[in-house]
Amino acid sequence: MSTQSSTPIAYFDNLLTRHDFLFVVYYRGHWCPFCISYLKALAGIESQITALNGKVLAVTSEPQSHSAATRKLSGFTGEILVDTENLLAAELKKRGLLHVAISEKAGYEHGMAQPSVLAVKQNMDVLYSWAIVPSLMNLGGAKDRPVLTQAWDNVQAELQGKKGPYKNVSKIGAGSVIFEKLFG
Repeated sequence: MSTQSSTPIAYFDNLLTRHDFLFVVYYRGHWCPFCISYLKALAGIESQITALNGKVLAVTSEPQSHSAATRKLSGFTGEILVDTENLLAAELKKRGLLHVAISEKAGYEHGMAQPSVLAVKQNMDVLYSWAIVPSLMNLGGAKDRPVLTQAWDNVQAELQGKKGPYKNVSKIGAGSVIFEKLFG
């Protein structure tokens, strides 16, 4: 977060006033290969988002001291908002925009925010919303995330007042992340 004096909520709201929409991705931490893969995908669509006066925001409850490792591993150069108290997650839920699951995890004093995606316009119209519900089947929230390029295609269509091309956005399984980890 580049504005140290503001709260995560004020920071989010300020970004939203300066952009037509925000494309927000919650990730668990630098240690999560699924999150690193997801941030790589986010970096791949960031220029398209900014070209439409949108803003990409990655959010984590992982301590700030790990942000450099996250950037190095993922190549993500965009904005990372560190919210160790999960204040923004609570506010987004209160506003009815997104329900970010918070799980207990060592090293996360106030819990770990689970993977989620939110694309929201200045007027608070939700263009896309998804949040993992951690379970044994999705490895505690690690896998089965929506393919970001498809989610972005749907957001672009919504911005133009059209229906998105994907009725059901595909999910990323463990195989593709393991393949990427092994073979780059």
